[in-house]
Amino acid sequence: MELVFEEFYRSIPKAGEEVCGDNVEIIKKENKTIVVLSDGLGSGIKANILSTLTSKIASGLLDKELPLEEILSTILATLPVCEVRGIAYATLAFLIIDQKQQLRLIEIDTPSAFLFRDDQVKKLEYQEFELEGKKIKEANFKFQRQDQLFLVSDGVTHAGIGGLLNFGLGWSGAAGEIERTVNKNQENLKDSINNLVKIFNTFYGDQAGDDFTIIGMKYRKKRKLNIWSGPPLNKEDDKHLAQKIYNAEGKKVISGGTTAQIASRELDEKLEPGLKYYDKDIPPTSKMKGFDLLTEGLLTLNKVLSLLKKYKPGQIPVAGKDGASRFTRLLLESDSVQFFVGRAVNESHQSLNLPINLGIRSQIISQIAEQLRRIKKEVKIEWF
Repeated sequence: MELVFEEFYRSIPKAGEEVCGDNVEIIKKENKTIVVLSDGLGSGIKANILSTLTSKIASGLLDKELPLEEILSTILATLPVCEVRGIAYATLAFLIIDQKQQLRLIEIDTPSAFLFRDDQVKKLEYQEFELEGKKIKEANFKFQRQDQLFLVSDGVTHAGIGGLLNFGLGWSGAAGEIERTVNKNQENLKDSINNLVKIFNTFYGDQAGDDFTIIGMKYRKKRKLNIWSGPPLNKEDDKHLAQKIYNAEGKKVISGGTTAQIASRELDEKLEPGLKYYDKDIPPTSKMKGFDLLTEGLLTLNKVLSLLKKYKPGQIPVAGKDGASRFTRLLLESDSVQFFVGRAVNESHQSLNLPINLGIRSQIISQIAEQLRRIKKEVKIEWF
């Protein structure tokens, strides 16, 4: 069974602020995953700039695979210190996990991580050392198949301070909420993160008194997605292509009305057109047995491309019931994506006088594939 390391996060700005003072950077490589969290001092734009600077420096140095001491020395020497309070303008936590599931975590002025193992949240065993006059905590351990790990900014441990709780949740209180939430649904990390955001925000009376971020990580089975868009050049390939995607392993999507009609005819399955618009700019989806999603073609594909261009690794996929949002979620929640692309030119597009190999559909799908590779998805395209 092939496993992948999955991570999701959400950041909530302090009430009244437009941007969050925390920043997350995630780098997926062939042999490792790097996760960085920084919390800028204060809130708003200034805090966001400080946390972004810190996390960008850290992730860039980690990506270059420099020695850890050199990375930490560079970061600590770079971070400015508040003259009044004598503390760094940004906190930092980062981890590296390799293909052997060996995880190394470094924390500087940030709440200790939460390890969910054997149905309960546990505190990690840390080694502490000083560098550049700064106390640094380090944990090294084997990340097990059923483990989940959560990193948070101190807005989580402070939740409720001065309101529901005199001194806030603290680490133990946050651990209890994480433990209860994850035990309700250990398989769906995305739902756990969303539910935890609601819980911690409730402690603030739904008016966050500080920026807060939650990052969750776990292993899961690899997911595959198959997409058919466009009629093949040769009509003789209609049946072959319909059966090819129908029998493929993983979830299945058809993009394009004509393509859906071909699949319905060749597979002898009823096509049920949808009529409801969830977004006035995105045509309704349809239904057919054996397929997870059937969408309109170019308008939906264009919107999917736009959503992918804005996507930052680790973010929870876009919400929405329209075809483009659902399509985008399927792409982002999959690890291996196989496109079957027909190259027959749609009559409505012929006025553009584009050669077949430079057709509109081909261009959009190629750009979608490029965006998916940017976030380290496996992508294959077969042309017909």
